Amino acid sequence: MNKLQLQTKRQNLLRQLQNLDPWIEGSLVSTSRKCGKKNCACYHNGPKHPVLFVTGKEAGKTVCLYIPRQLEAEVKQWVQNYKKLKALIRQISEVQKEIIRLRE
Repeated sequence: MNKLQLQTKRQNLLRQLQNLDPWIEGSLVSTSRKCGKKNCACYHNGPKHPVLFVTGKEAGKTVCLYIPRQLEAEVKQWVQNYKKLKALIRQISEVQKEIIRLRE
């Protein structure tokens, strides 16, 4: 590719970044747990309730952020947007490297 083609490709990738709002860094983890209500079946070794967390690193430690049920679908989209964001950044970086190589 020539420099103009690479710049056009870079601009197209940058435009795609605008559509990825919002995002959240982390991984989704689904597990189950007791709710703590004494009258619930889960309290007496019954089936536990499914829950969703976003896990990530903060100050070098893994932390979990509980996702309320009403936000699950939205947060899943945010995590997907972050994965797309990272992929786009990689692609833009590769285009930038190619532009540098053309200048050598």
